[in-house]
Amino acid sequence: MEVVEILRTLRRRWAATLLVAVIAIGAAVGARMSTHNTTTGAATVQLLVDSPSSALANLSENPAPLISRAGVFAQVMTSQAVVQSIAKAAGVPEGQVTAQGPYSGSAESLNVITPAEARSNQIVAEKAVYRLSFVAQQNEPVITTTVQAPTTDAAAKLAAAVYPGVQSYIAGIQREGKTPERDRVTLRQLGPAQVGPVSGGSRGTLTVAAFLGVLIAGLLAILGFESVRRRDRELDRLGADLDAHLESVAQGNPPAHMASGERRR
Repeated sequence: MEVVEILRTLRRRWAATLLVAVIAIGAAVGARMSTHNTTTGAATVQLLVDSPSSALANLSENPAPLISRAGVFAQVMTSQAVVQSIAKAAGVPEGQVTAQGPYSGSAESLNVITPAEARSNQIVAEKAVYRLSFVAQQNEPVITTTVQAPTTDAAAKLAAAVYPGVQSYIAGIQREGKTPERDRVTLRQLGPAQVGPVSGGSRGTLTVAAFLGVLIAGLLAILGFESVRRRDRELDRLGADLDAHLESVAQGNPPAHMASGERRR
């Protein structure tokens, strides 16, 4: 059915079309009232990978090794040991915290194939209450940590625990390895965490989906009903023509085209 014909059909059936529109609006209102926006908390905190004497403040030190090490740290920070240390510092259950590194989740680098192990972590992370993402900045010895939590307060609390949790883990390794003070990597937090709410927008999505779903289904029903009626009328017309033809033949009256042919002869 062409667009022009569809519009003509809906115009002829304006009452039914109006009724469908009213029902669709009612479905949208019902969906909006029965759902609510899912609001979660998010936070961002940055850690500087530095040396004890601060390579950034010392022109004689080359920051390139620190930039390389920041990329390694970003991946190491997704390990279970570091996650456990962060969860302990935040006072949340370890099993509710998951971490994603440079090769998985929202921290995934562009044009990088996610390894199988990282992909398995993504699947597990889909059900986690608290999520951490670590990504090392290019050309800078900085690791940006993104936190997702059920509320803004929970996100702020977990973000505040990232630095002490990671620092505690690294300090433990340095003590075990008896690393000299001058050779130890030093982490520095770059300012307080940035915290804010994140709206999932589920109410708006369901409202639009309910309206369009009911509207499209109703209009298709009108067009389908009209198409069936049109087909029935066409069949009735053909049946009536056939009955008239058979009745004419039975009465000995040839069809008009046959009679005209006989007169020409």
